[in-house]
Amino acid sequence: MTKSIKIFAVTGKPVLHSRSPAMFNKVFSKNGIDAVYLRLAANDPGEAIRLFKELGISGMNVTSPFKESIVNYLDKIHGAAGILGCVNTIIEREGKLHGYNTDTFGVTQSFKDHGVKLKGKRCLVIGAGGAGKAAAYSMLKSGAEVIMVNRTDSKAKKAAKVIGCKYRDFSTLKELVKKSDIIISALVQNINPVKKRWLNSSQVIFDANYGNSELNSIAVDKGCNIINAEKWLVNQAIRSYEIFLNEKPDKESMKEGLSDCKIAEKKNRISFIGLSGSGKTDTGKALAEKLKYDFIDIDELISIRNGKTIADIFETCGEEHFRELEKSELEERIKSKASQIISCGGGIVLNESVRMTLTKNSIVIWLYASPEIIHKRIDINSRPLLQVEDPLTKLRKLFISRTGHYAGTAHIIFSNEENTINQILKNIIKELNSI
Repeated sequence: MTKSIKIFAVTGKPVLHSRSPAMFNKVFSKNGIDAVYLRLAANDPGEAIRLFKELGISGMNVTSPFKESIVNYLDKIHGAAGILGCVNTIIEREGKLHGYNTDTFGVTQSFKDHGVKLKGKRCLVIGAGGAGKAAAYSMLKSGAEVIMVNRTDSKAKKAAKVIGCKYRDFSTLKELVKKSDIIISALVQNINPVKKRWLNSSQVIFDANYGNSELNSIAVDKGCNIINAEKWLVNQAIRSYEIFLNEKPDKESMKEGLSDCKIAEKKNRISFIGLSGSGKTDTGKALAEKLKYDFIDIDELISIRNGKTIADIFETCGEEHFRELEKSELEERIKSKASQIISCGGGIVLNESVRMTLTKNSIVIWLYASPEIIHKRIDINSRPLLQVEDPLTKLRKLFISRTGHYAGTAHIIFSNEENTINQILKNIIKELNSI
């Protein structure tokens, strides 16, 4: 991992459940590519784009509910993304943000992989959001007869007009399901309006949600042909990868990464990283109180154990010695089986083994604030590394030198610039609940 590492991300609300990082990082690791992919939490697409620019992110995938509204923040929209008004892939080129839709490729390729021919088939798409529009468009282009339905009929009508397919009132869902050869559900997770008795064994079922699917469960009981949504996830990611890096990834590596995604297993330990002054201690304490977890501040423990302030340790023993104390203290705390919130020092990510320990044993949150914001907030005299003539310039240099390490260690980024602690806590808890 170097300072020139390329950073890629996925954004949405929520986004911690996303399995895209596991797929991309597996390919990066196997191919020796100096790049990393993580999750970017944002309140809205405007915040997502601001962070994209401030963090120097090279490319970003977009998931619900930002796929349509993020279009307004881009400089150029390509292909199907322009027709559908829906983007799931963004890349920066020469200072301009370009938007693409790879969901359309993901859908048709998934049917090809499954050996399902689409021409002339009657296809029902339930849901007229970003995923639904991509599915309807790709099926229509492949020669299927497509009908869209949505609980809000006007939304289905509007989407169908753009795509060029038919739409029907939601009240006709039962009749449409019974007559369809292919049924694609593009609704939010845990929502399924389709009844088991409407299905028959000759139908192909495709639920866009790759979590627990009630539709898939009842379709199995009826003997339907089921296409797993993970195929869609992998195929759209392959096309996104090609846009990001101008080369094809190994599909088997992507699948391998998908099966390796086990972030939910780390839910009992959460670590905060980020520049000194980004709010890790205050946020960590408040989160620990909310979740009833133990709170640990690595710097505070080091200070207590050594009977010196961090500034004194830096002055008398040097930074290298402090980093060893930091590593030792973290490794000791990781051994505990108690549920923990750990606040880490700003430079803890400089040690490779520490980065691996954090990522392997906890959900790592990169709490981000720009050097300019931090400079306004903190007491410079309490920060050993900022005892220089120009602290702001030093902060900027620290940010540049550590950004790749933060990105390579964290599972998710939260901005601590415009949000209150209560808002950040609310967002973090929602993300944890999503897994």
